[in-house]
Amino acid sequence: MQIIRDPADTALIADPELCALVQKTIAALSEDYPYDPDVLGYFLIVQPGDSLAMLNAQIGFDILANKWTGIRFDQPGYNQSFEILDEHAGYYEMVFLIDDSGFGVEVFIPKTIDIPDLLAMCQTFAVPAVGDAIV
Repeated sequence: MQIIRDPADTALIADPELCALVQKTIAALSEDYPYDPDVLGYFLIVQPGDSLAMLNAQIGFDILANKWTGIRFDQPGYNQSFEILDEHAGYYEMVFLIDDSGFGVEVFIPKTIDIPDLLAMCQTFAVPAVGDAIV
């Protein structure tokens, strides 16, 4: 799992599509004030070899379930706890607000990742990202 807390770290993102997407998001978050990960949050990039348990440990709750009720995405009564779930050409972009201050975690999930339940949730709830052509 790659964790991005500093704009300079975006240079370490191997995929050009994802690098541009993270840089664009940081630029948007920096319009009024310099980007501060301690105030605004950080980015997670799921990578081959990562597990659902690793992702859940990093964000502090089960990504497949509503973080308040614990109901999984594939169960009756599920209500999403993510703010955004956008579909890009090669990735899903999932945003969680962690607290009322606006602190959040933005998770980028490659469409090729070997975490079937996570991909199933993304395929069920994602909407095309504004301005992106999904291929």
